[in-house]
Amino acid sequence: MARLEVHNLKAYYFTSKGVVKAVDDVTFSTDESVGIAGESGSGKSTLALSILRMLQPPGRVVDGRVMLDGTDILAMDEHEFNSRIRWKKVSMVFQAAMNALDPVYRIEEQMAELLRYHAHSGSGGFGSSVGSDAYTLMSSAVKQVGLDEDVLKRYPHELSGGMKQRVIIAMALLLKPSLLIADEPTTALDVLVQAQIINLLKRLKREGLMLMLITHDLSIIAEVVDDVGIMYAGQMVEFGSIERVYREPKHPYTQALLQSIPRLRGEKRLTYIKGSPIDLLNVPKGCRFYARCPYAMDICREVDPPALDCEGGNGYVRCWLYSKH
Repeated sequence: MARLEVHNLKAYYFTSKGVVKAVDDVTFSTDESVGIAGESGSGKSTLALSILRMLQPPGRVVDGRVMLDGTDILAMDEHEFNSRIRWKKVSMVFQAAMNALDPVYRIEEQMAELLRYHAHSGSGGFGSSVGSDAYTLMSSAVKQVGLDEDVLKRYPHELSGGMKQRVIIAMALLLKPSLLIADEPTTALDVLVQAQIINLLKRLKREGLMLMLITHDLSIIAEVVDDVGIMYAGQMVEFGSIERVYREPKHPYTQALLQSIPRLRGEKRLTYIKGSPIDLLNVPKGCRFYARCPYAMDICREVDPPALDCEGGNGYVRCWLYSKH
């Protein structure tokens, strides 16, 4: 399995109204599958796009490093990154990606275009028949996600939502990457299809694929990955193993998120987080969760907390409650 290290990553959007600090000094490292959780607007998708170097203007990465197996992939020039990393070592399933399938081309033709772009197929123009080697690769990819080979001959409108999502995952796996980033892969799917996609991701993980699962659904993260990072207002406020974070959450925001999950027995009333997230155009000094935190202290209002070690160096929390000073 690959090793992913993100060091002090900053990705900002430079708008006419000011600078939006969507990802601000994010650091984590893992050689396990990892989940990124947080409410809408916390910076989860921007983090993923930054890793894959697909952040579009007015957004751009302004600082930090992303290390994949010891290589800083942000330091590569675009040609090297595109030929060595993008889709080959790091691939991504985008949010609502199943809606991106072109309705006028068969699945086979759309997958072949990806192969041609990366010079893995010697076939002709878009829409022509593909070579036997390419067809074998495509057939293997759709079978890997639990689909029959005849799906390749179908048009998108002939497939269910779950089948289209599996096709998208197959396309992401076509060049056999070591890391797959999945951004809200179960969005807009019914409960049964969600379960099928979750089981597929779990099987891919067992087969050695490293996953970065981005979602607001903490229950999905708990079922699929090994480590988890909790994002709030552009910062990763807590990182650690699934077992530790879910059993002993440190950050007040993490605690509040977990307390808002419905329980089967319903012995406790659901809680909610008071207030609203901060405006990332006008980030206040101090802790970004200060105004909503039930444990806020004077220092929280004045000084942004550093990442404080927990789990013996394998995790951290950004909260003054755990400072020795």
